[in-house]
Amino acid sequence: MKKKIIIGFVVLAAVVLVSGASILAFASPGSQSDPFVTLSYLTNVFSPQILSEVKTIEREMTEKFNARITELEKQLQSSQGGTGQITQVDADAFHVVTLSRGQSLVCSVGAEVMLRIGTANGIGSETALVNYTSGAVLTSGNALTTNHMYLVTIEGNGVRATADTVRVLVRGNYKIT
Repeated sequence: MKKKIIIGFVVLAAVVLVSGASILAFASPGSQSDPFVTLSYLTNVFSPQILSEVKTIEREMTEKFNARITELEKQLQSSQGGTGQITQVDADAFHVVTLSRGQSLVCSVGAEVMLRIGTANGIGSETALVNYTSGAVLTSGNALTTNHMYLVTIEGNGVRATADTVRVLVRGNYKIT
């Protein structure tokens, strides 16, 4: 009886061993039937798929971001009505700026202003502008002299038009308010 049990176990072990070996022989590693992950699968299949998905998501997010930036820029421009923005210009060249009565030319530090046509007053802090031509200081509320060069030494100082049409030459950054 013992011999029959031992023979039964040996036969059972042989059947299990043969069937296991045949399964391993016919299954390819990394397939759906054998989900063994290999380095070649990771580098040749998985990584390119992930990178492709990441690039697609990045492209979509960039498009959404750029559209939102454009939308916000349009809202900002419409809320400012096209004026009040600092105009950045070539620092080596003078630009002709035309103002109407009551409009102000607010300048950055270092800007130069020359009144050419009309009348205007200095605005800003008490010492609004420095007159290059005469060497004097123009205080806020006093009139500029035609064809005199003025230097803005304090941020936000500038000139306010007191005539219907005023033309000034400006070298430097400014905004019209």
